[in-house]
Amino acid sequence: MPLLDRFLRYGLLVLPPAAALANPFADRLWQDEGFWGDGKAEIAVFNAQEKRYGTLRETEVRHILVREDFAADERVKADDWQAPGTYPVIKLNQVITVPTGTYRYDQGHSSFWRQDNGQLIKFTSTTNDSCGLSYKHAEFDDGEWEYRAYTYWEGMSEVEEERDAPPGALFYDELPFRLRTLNWGKTTLFEAPLMDSVIDSKADELSWSSAAFAIARVPQGWRVTIKHARGTDRMFFDKDAPYTLNEWQRWDGSSLQRTHLIRLPYWELNQPGDERYLKPGATYP
Repeated sequence: MPLLDRFLRYGLLVLPPAAALANPFADRLWQDEGFWGDGKAEIAVFNAQEKRYGTLRETEVRHILVREDFAADERVKADDWQAPGTYPVIKLNQVITVPTGTYRYDQGHSSFWRQDNGQLIKFTSTTNDSCGLSYKHAEFDDGEWEYRAYTYWEGMSEVEEERDAPPGALFYDELPFRLRTLNWGKTTLFEAPLMDSVIDSKADELSWSSAAFAIARVPQGWRVTIKHARGTDRMFFDKDAPYTLNEWQRWDGSSLQRTHLIRLPYWELNQPGDERYLKPGATYP
């Protein structure tokens, strides 16, 4: 049964498929200079349960969202934002630390979108755990993804792959921000190719499978239900702009629940005692 039909069959939609838009996303948030132009980053702190080795582990996850300028040739943060060819990108850093008995995971994922067109152009991911280090890097150019992975696993110590992206392709790890740019109130249902998360220590295969997204108003804001190859996710966003992620119930039982939201120039706050700004209720000048 097609995924869109499943939403209708199980009553997850109020409106018929004709209500779905060809382009479910809008440009409003990308162009909101009141949000991006204050020189600060948005830091969302989550009480999380991350599943490792079949068991849910209590931990904290941080999502750091900020605009920065990219150097044209290297696709990294520019030293000089006025240099020729420099352009603005939106960056989301996901910072995940999971204690697992005598073991420990420190994981990070960065997504980069061009602000002018909303295209994801790069992602990087690291897993540092008690067995070793893994690093992944992918860039999008002329409709093609170029992917590299360096891991501590036999048979995938160094992996390279190039793959054309299907139209409308999305990555699971970009959803916490990408879905904030939905055309809220008009988009009710859409289907898109979705690639699995790359936040783990093993290399990945660039492949996409069909996923269906259903959007509905709920008392706390907006709910996006995602039916994909592995199961069902539910993501809850604030009712008003900038539609920050409030809760994420993932297909494997993992979950994120936002505890507080802060706006800070965090790169300037690196001295002893500055960690106080990350606590609930803290204020910054």
